[in-house]
Amino acid sequence: MSCGAPVVCSNRTSLPEVVGDAALSVDPEDTQALVEAMRSVLSDTSLAIDLRARSLQRAAQFSWRKTATETLAAYQEALARSKK
Repeated sequence: MSCGAPVVCSNRTSLPEVVGDAALSVDPEDTQALVEAMRSVLSDTSLAIDLRARSLQRAAQFSWRKTATETLAAYQEALARSKK
């Protein structure tokens, strides 16, 4: 996503939460759905362009700095609660 690639991914685990509306999400056990999603991305230029733009916007919401800051805040909150 951070490269602006159109994304097709599984609709299971945390992936739908991560990709939001910036990807086509399919049941990983549904081969036909996966084929159709990949075919759509490869043959529908406007869909590919839209997903590329959404991928870049979505990926920009994530960073290692943000992850570190939020992890530190969670640890600090847990520590503060344990002292009560």
